[in-house]
Amino acid sequence: MAVIVFSPTDFVACYPEFANATDTRLTDIFNLVQYTMIDNTDNSPVMDPNFRTQLIYMAMGHLLLIYGLAPAQRSDGTIDNTPPGRISSATEGTITTAFQMEVTNANGSAAWWNQTKYGAMYWMATARFRSFRYFPSGVSGIGQAVAYGQPPFFVPGGV
Repeated sequence: MAVIVFSPTDFVACYPEFANATDTRLTDIFNLVQYTMIDNTDNSPVMDPNFRTQLIYMAMGHLLLIYGLAPAQRSDGTIDNTPPGRISSATEGTITTAFQMEVTNANGSAAWWNQTKYGAMYWMATARFRSFRYFPSGVSGIGQAVAYGQPPFFVPGGV
């Protein structure tokens, strides 16, 4: 397995809307993601380095929008400062805007990730890593245990 080495040029090529972010800022966000969100070591559950790179980039895009650190300038000269979250209501007179954050699960992680399009993509792409399937190995019963093809042994007291 390989550890992903960050290249700001490659990131901006994949996500040109963040072209105005400095290389230092992008590197800081990359380090934040690899140290706190995605294991970027040889022990990572995401073994494919290309897939891990894309996950890291999605998480970086999410954080850049959440922090508001990288608004891009459009070709007409206006600034695209995309707000974090989905707009649930907007008013034009005296300008009112409300953002939606639905916490539909116990830990609220999905709501946090679904505030941006990059976070929503990350959340969907990592679904298989949040799932757990248990396959018992052997037969277990009261007073004895059989595991991994080993001969049964007696557990005193029927624990």
